[in-house]
Amino acid sequence: MNNLSISPSKLEIQLKPGTNYVQSYIIKNIGDQQLTLNSSIDSWIPQGSDGNVTYLNTNPNISLSLSNTDLKLGQNFVLGPNQTKQLVLKIQATTLGDHYFTLFINQDTSAIASSNSTQLIRLGSHLLISVSDTDQPPSKLVVNNFKVNNPFIDSFFFPTTFSGQIINQSNYFDKVNKSIVITKNGQEVTKLTIFPDNVLANHSRNLRCLDNNLPVNCQLSKPVLPGFYQATIDKQTVSFVVLPYSLLIFSAIIFIIIKAIIDNYKHPKL
Repeated sequence: MNNLSISPSKLEIQLKPGTNYVQSYIIKNIGDQQLTLNSSIDSWIPQGSDGNVTYLNTNPNISLSLSNTDLKLGQNFVLGPNQTKQLVLKIQATTLGDHYFTLFINQDTSAIASSNSTQLIRLGSHLLISVSDTDQPPSKLVVNNFKVNNPFIDSFFFPTTFSGQIINQSNYFDKVNKSIVITKNGQEVTKLTIFPDNVLANHSRNLRCLDNNLPVNCQLSKPVLPGFYQATIDKQTVSFVVLPYSLLIFSAIIFIIIKAIIDNYKHPKL
């Protein structure tokens, strides 16, 4: 919904059982037309290792409600151009473990006189809630299947890329705080910072690296000096070789051509 914003766009909290938590959301109409909106909350589970989710048609096992005196979940409200609305979400935590929801702001296009559609347009903010007896559950993130995708690298034309998964072996979501250390002859050459993805409880995420605050593929920028290298993350090490293969092949071709010319000059065909 390009004409609407929600802040915060994601909420990550850790609570103890029996705790009440209140979060304020600011909804803003950044368009030039009046909007009729309402709010709803859906629960979800992670799907795959790329950050996708699957929404569930189940009752949440955490109490979620609006504390606004003039508004309840599902009740319509109107925002004019450049107007804002504060929604105050109350969270009552009881059940141990992780709980994942999305607070949706919905626009029903049937409220627009010029529209023949009844499709719901939605803007969401994810809620990641951990309910634990401790303030900070122990981290149990494990790197799995770490590998270099091309162990014999041309130092000029092809990047060195790495792949793997981060597995969370706990019942609580955790944020990745790891790096891939690149060494040559036992000396650190560079370090690739892993993107701080949230890895949800008993789930996994594919390795991604951080570049200018954005997630990117984990790879070494070229050119890379020739030599034998190692990449290490969490005591898992892979080796790779960087050589100027293209230069060697080009040199070999030039050598063969020059040799053929010289041989032909020394022993011309009659």
